[in-house]
Amino acid sequence: MVEVIKQENALEKAVEVLQDGGIIVYPTETSYGIGADALNSEAVAKVHSTKKQPEDKPISVIVASEKQAEEIVELNEQGRRIIREFMPGPLTLICEQKDTVPENLTTNGVAFRIPGNEFAHKLVEKFGRAITATSANIHGKPAIFSASEAAETFRDSVDLIVDAGTLPTAKASTIYCNFNNILFREGSIKQEELEKVLGHEVQRR
Repeated sequence: MVEVIKQENALEKAVEVLQDGGIIVYPTETSYGIGADALNSEAVAKVHSTKKQPEDKPISVIVASEKQAEEIVELNEQGRRIIREFMPGPLTLICEQKDTVPENLTTNGVAFRIPGNEFAHKLVEKFGRAITATSANIHGKPAIFSASEAAETFRDSVDLIVDAGTLPTAKASTIYCNFNNILFREGSIKQEELEKVLGHEVQRR
């Protein structure tokens, strides 16, 4: 049976699980997410297995800072501008991955964000490197917003659930690909806001 710990007491234990290559469910600013060491290919494989999704499906990550982002992606001036203007916040940025990134995380750019959720930010900061941030759900099923549903769904497949109760339903993040200038999804941050910061037009998918 999975261990469930209240959010206020869970930080140290969550970091330990991640360091050991384990899997956690934790609160983010959108829904609950599944967390693992994003640079550990075995841990990433567990995430795919836990979600029952194809091994080649890209997995998004969270980082604590621009410096942490630089450990996994190639950042140009436009990418830095976006990070400094919109993060932490509801924007996911896709940049070309570095060789440190395992192929089962992604093969076509890393989607990352700096989380606005306080626990998620403290977690990735204390862990010291990128953590997977894919939504906590079985592939094809709706995202999960309550710790009790997460415990029921993943009771035999994750090592720890961080219980933050029921999360407020939030709008999905804006997703922008920096290396091909495509807005994949418009969320809270609008196309016009991106274009103002970038200084050029953005293509819509």
